[in-house]
Amino acid sequence: MRTTFDPRVEADDLQRNRFLIAARAAAETSGLVKQVAQSLTAALREMESNIHEHSGASSTGILAFQARPSSFEFVAADCGFGILATLREDEEFADLNDHGLAMHAALQENVSRYGRMSGHGNGFRDLFLGLAHLNADLRFRSGDHALLISGPQPELKTARLAQKAPFKGFLAAVRCQPMMPGSDTRH
Repeated sequence: MRTTFDPRVEADDLQRNRFLIAARAAAETSGLVKQVAQSLTAALREMESNIHEHSGASSTGILAFQARPSSFEFVAADCGFGILATLREDEEFADLNDHGLAMHAALQENVSRYGRMSGHGNGFRDLFLGLAHLNADLRFRSGDHALLISGPQPELKTARLAQKAPFKGFLAAVRCQPMMPGSDTRH
């Protein structure tokens, strides 16, 4: 789905809701339990909202998902300002000059271009909640860095930063698989 539908405009809800319902159903069909599928769909909706609120180029955004047996993938991307430029709009982050550190910060709760005390910056909570009992690979790109998280029960504290060629905008790509009960291996 292109992000030409604005989540702040009620008339655009029908198209967006159809997409999100299809994503949730696909996640469930891939073997994810309903609660996890709902959390991941909420994360996808929040990523769309972030494109409109933060990218400065919402017409460039795209959301996509793919489901296969025992695997669900989704992506949100735009060609906007990128995380570093957006965070630096708040005086708290004005001296931040590293794309990797900016991505790591932005994935934490309460970190936003509006400041830590603004009540914003909780958009990735649904993503990490949804992945709590899954085996997943997450890749975030912005500026000249990638932030990678992979494995069973992925958490930000296990993230790895990697220097990359410059990338305009922001990309979040997630692939997840249910784990076998009582196991920490892929299903």
